[in-house]
Amino acid sequence: MKRLIIFLFPIFFILSSARADDSISSVRNKLDALEVRAYRHLQNEQWDSAVVVGQQFLEAAYQFKDYHNSIIKAHVCLGLALSHLGDYQQAMAHLGQAHTNASSIHDASAVAQTFEEMFDIARTEYAQNLRHEKNQQLLIIVIVALLIICFLLYIMYRQKNRLLMAIVRQNHEALKKPATLPDEKAQALVSRLEKLMQTEYTYRENLLTKDRVAELLETNRTYLSQVINEVYQKSFTQYINDLRINEAIRLLDNPHNNRALKLIGQDLGFNSPTTFNTQFLARTGMTPSQYRSKVQMILEQEKQNRD
Repeated sequence: MKRLIIFLFPIFFILSSARADDSISSVRNKLDALEVRAYRHLQNEQWDSAVVVGQQFLEAAYQFKDYHNSIIKAHVCLGLALSHLGDYQQAMAHLGQAHTNASSIHDASAVAQTFEEMFDIARTEYAQNLRHEKNQQLLIIVIVALLIICFLLYIMYRQKNRLLMAIVRQNHEALKKPATLPDEKAQALVSRLEKLMQTEYTYRENLLTKDRVAELLETNRTYLSQVINEVYQKSFTQYINDLRINEAIRLLDNPHNNRALKLIGQDLGFNSPTTFNTQFLARTGMTPSQYRSKVQMILEQEKQNRD
């Protein structure tokens, strides 16, 4: 905007030459004094003072009815000062009025053209300033939004992490206990089933079926399903998978066990790593890899507490 201020002085000289040679009245002296004060404030970058004196200058110019000279200068003064104060709407309004008044001077077409060029320059600069402010506001909004999202994600992570740690501790300490047996026949079948699974580890067989277990227990598959459902409140498939996952938890609880997870799943009778991961996730709420990591964290915390 400084180049606009410097650019104004030859324009004002042309306008001053168009003044009538009437005798200078006290009102004219006051008007000239206000003009000098207003533009001195502009040169010194005293924008608030320039607005105050510029408004007085504009009111005096209208009283003096100097529509083609002082009023133009007053509008330009206010436009430049307001633009530096960030009031771009009012600044453009004053510069637009200066342009309109300059265009109405039929005997000074060069002055009108110059004001039109100046108005275009000012309008372009104000538009750039407005875009810059809007971009800054948008950037601040985006940064604040990202900070809020990051904070919420951190809270969610902490909550999930505490939940997973609690599950690991529960599985680390708890043991599965069967329910009360309904009768002696079922008791005998469950005893044979427990021996088959806990001593002979039959659940580790790949593609183990209900018919295969019923055959080993010398019973039928229907009665086997009924007893498992009544005693353990689960299906045959759930029962076998729980035995496998229980052993997987015991293996992963051992900090000295570094066997690959894929091989652990194969040892326990799972057809594929995907099936192993799916069943383990359904039981514990995390994958075997996540579980092993959480166990390491718990052991390190316990070690630190002992030290």
